[in-house]
Amino acid sequence: MTPVEIFTIIASMLAGLALFLAGMHTLSESLTLLTGGALNRLIGKITKNKYFGFLFGTVLTAIVQSSSAITVLAVGLVNSGIVELSGVAGLIIGANLGTTATAWLLSLNAISGESLLMTVIKPSSFSPFLAVIGVFMIMFCRSDKKKNIGSVLLGFSMMMIGMNLMSSAVAPLKEIPLVQDVLTGMSNPVMGFLAACLFAMMIQSSDAVVGIIQAFALSMGITYGMAIPMVCGAQVGTCITSMISSLGTSNNGKRTALLNLYYNLLKTVPFLAVFYALNSAFRFGILSQTVGGVGIPLFHTLVNLLGSLVWLPLSGALVSLARRSVRLSETEKEIQANTLTMLDENLLVTPSFALDQADTAVVLLSETVGEAFTGVVGLRDKPESAGEIRSLCGRAKQYQRQIDAYLMKIREKELSGNERAKATLLNSACSVFGKMGLLTERILEKAGTLEVTPEMRERLQSVSVRVLGESICEILQLTVTGFSAKNAAISRTIRYYREEIDEISAMLKKRYIHYIQENGRDDLRSLMYTDISYAQEQLIDYCDMIAEALIRYEEECGGSRKKAAALPEQTREQIHEMFRDKLELLQEE
Repeated sequence: MTPVEIFTIIASMLAGLALFLAGMHTLSESLTLLTGGALNRLIGKITKNKYFGFLFGTVLTAIVQSSSAITVLAVGLVNSGIVELSGVAGLIIGANLGTTATAWLLSLNAISGESLLMTVIKPSSFSPFLAVIGVFMIMFCRSDKKKNIGSVLLGFSMMMIGMNLMSSAVAPLKEIPLVQDVLTGMSNPVMGFLAACLFAMMIQSSDAVVGIIQAFALSMGITYGMAIPMVCGAQVGTCITSMISSLGTSNNGKRTALLNLYYNLLKTVPFLAVFYALNSAFRFGILSQTVGGVGIPLFHTLVNLLGSLVWLPLSGALVSLARRSVRLSETEKEIQANTLTMLDENLLVTPSFALDQADTAVVLLSETVGEAFTGVVGLRDKPESAGEIRSLCGRAKQYQRQIDAYLMKIREKELSGNERAKATLLNSACSVFGKMGLLTERILEKAGTLEVTPEMRERLQSVSVRVLGESICEILQLTVTGFSAKNAAISRTIRYYREEIDEISAMLKKRYIHYIQENGRDDLRSLMYTDISYAQEQLIDYCDMIAEALIRYEEECGGSRKKAAALPEQTREQIHEMFRDKLELLQEE
C-alpha cells in the first residue's frame, strides 16, 4: 500500500469520525433546545422515585443518543439543588442502558440484501434525504422550533453518514500486517480495556468508540475477544466528560460525577473479571469468532442490563460511596454555604431554565437581606446576634456577585422578548437587593459603634423606635413576597405602606430634635442616629424601585406572561386603618 493510499484512508477515517461526533453533538443539543426548561423540571419531578428515574433516563438517552449529555445534565441539576443525589442514581443507571440504542441503530447498516426495501431501511441509505430536509428547514423556516427539528434531522444524518464513511475507510486496512498485529493485541483484555478507555477519554464519547468498533467489525472482521474489553473500556472512559463538568461545582456536583464513574467501574470490571475467570476454566469458543452485525450492540446491552439489575436496587450504596469520597473541611463547608449552587453553567444551554434558576437565586438574595434587616431591628433585644447578622450581610454580597456574573452569561445567549424582559427585571432586582444588603450592614455598623447611654437605651427601647423598625420590616417582607410572585399589583400596597411609614419617621425626627434641644446634645451620637434614620429611608426607596421594576416587567410581557398567583392587595384605607393603631401608640408614648 502506497503512502498516498494510507494518507487517503486516514483522512477518510478522520472525516467520518468528525462527522459522527459533530452529528451526535448537534442531535443532543437540538433535542435539548426543543424541550427547553421543561425537560429539567420534568427530571426534577420524576427522579424522586429511582425506578421512574431509571426508566426516564433510559428512554431519554435512547432519544438524545448521548449518555454523556444526560450525565452532564445530572451533574448540573444536582449541583443546582433541583435533584437530590439519591434521586439521580436511577437516572444515571438508566442513561447507561439507554445509550445502547445508538449501537443498535448503527447495526442497521450491516443489513444486507438486494431488494429495494432492504436497501432503503439502512440508515446510510435514507440519511442523505433526512440531511437535505434538515438543511432546508434550518435555512428557510422562521420558527426556532422548526429550525431545531431540522438540526435534529441533520445531526442524525451526520452520525449515520460518518459511521458509513468510517466503515468504508477502514476496509483496506485489513491488508496491512501492522494493523492486524495491533488488533490481535486488543485480544488481551487489559490492553483492549485500557486502549478503549483512553480513546473514549480523548473524544469524550463511549458511543463514538463503540461506533468505531462497529465500523471495524463490519470491515475487518474483529473477534468477540477484541470487542468485549474495548466496549467495557469505552464505558469507563466516557466518565471523563462528567468529571470535567463537575470541576468548580459544589460537593454534590462532584459526587454525582463520581457516582457515574463508580457505577461504570463496578458494572464492567467485575463482569470482565468473572467472564475471563470462567474462560480460563472452560475456554469459550465465542472469543475467537468474528463479531456479527448485532454482536456488539447485543453485548453492550447485556453488560448494561446486568449492571442495572444488580446496582439499581443497590443504588443507595453507590450514593453512600460517592458521599464518603467527597468530604469537606469546615472552611469549605462555609464557602459552599455562601455559594449559589443553582447557578450552574451546565444549565445555560437552556436560557429559559437558567433564568428560572437566576430568579430563584435573586429571591434567596432578597430573603437573606430581609432576614438580616429583621435581625438588626431585633438587635436591641439580642445584641449577641450581631455576628450572625454580619455573616448574612456578607453572604448577600457574595450572592449578588454570583448572580450578576450568571445573568451576564445568560444575556450573551439568544433570548426571546419575554426572556429579555425577565433578565432585565432580575438584573435590576439583584442590584437593588444588593444595595439593601449594604445599607443593612451600614446600619449594623453604625449601631455597633453608637455609645448607648442609659437615656439612649431607654429611647431605643421605646414604642416609637420599635414601631418604625417593625413597619420597615413589614414593607421589606411585602417587597420580597411581591417579587417572588412577580405580582405588580403589590406595588400599590408598597406605596401605601411608604406613606404611613414616612409619617412615623417624621414624627420620630421631631421628637429626637426636641430631645436634643432639651438636653443640649448635638454630638457624634446625633450624627449617627441621623445617619441610621437616613439609611432606613433609603431602604424604603429601594422597595419602591422593586415595585417599579415589577410594573415595567408586567408591561413588557403584556398578556403573554402567565398570571402570577394573586396576592391580597390592600387598599389605602385598610392600610391607614392598620397604622392608625400604631400612631395612637406613638401619641400616647
